[in-house]
Amino acid sequence: MESTPIVQPLTRTEWIDQQLRAAILTNELAPGEKLVTTALAERWQVSPTPLRESLKRLAADSLVELTPHGSARVAPLSLDDAREVYELRLQLEPQALRRSVERTDADHRSVVDAAYDALTEVTDVASAVAAHQAFHAALLARCDSRWLLRVTALLSEHAQRYATAAAAGRGGSAGALAEHRALRDAVRAEDAAGAEALLTAHLQRSLDVLRPGA
Repeated sequence: MESTPIVQPLTRTEWIDQQLRAAILTNELAPGEKLVTTALAERWQVSPTPLRESLKRLAADSLVELTPHGSARVAPLSLDDAREVYELRLQLEPQALRRSVERTDADHRSVVDAAYDALTEVTDVASAVAAHQAFHAALLARCDSRWLLRVTALLSEHAQRYATAAAAGRGGSAGALAEHRALRDAVRAEDAAGAEALLTAHLQRSLDVLRPGA
């Protein structure tokens, strides 16, 4: 009989990290916004100490900028950074997806199906962008490279910030949903090469939009 894994409760710093990260990724805390420790501590009813630790962790992920004087702000967005994020995703994610589909199983395909279904049910920008990130994470979940997964997850977080800002200005895309449906179908068919090609084209289209003159 298999034992049920014990889920460890989050530490205070980990919980604050989750709250801050979510607020930044959805642009609830706007790019460039000053992060006042006392105000954030009051908002989440915590002491400043775990909050400062969380800010350091988010700074290491380039989501927050710290100054030598101890102040902090949300990392600003820039078109150059957006291009670099998508260029790196284009190099790494299709490879990770191929390796994931090569190792797919029924459980993985069920997770991908559920993540795709969630994409079709969103009703606002923030939930749509979060569902999009979750779908891409589900696609890659069977990749056997821990480092590849860690790097692509970080790039996906940064892409989420740009996607939130862009979606707020132009709304969703039926074409993008069709591309995600094709990716889901490739995973269902256990077509690793096909999935890799589809994701390459999907990310290339996103990158093309960011290039000068697009």
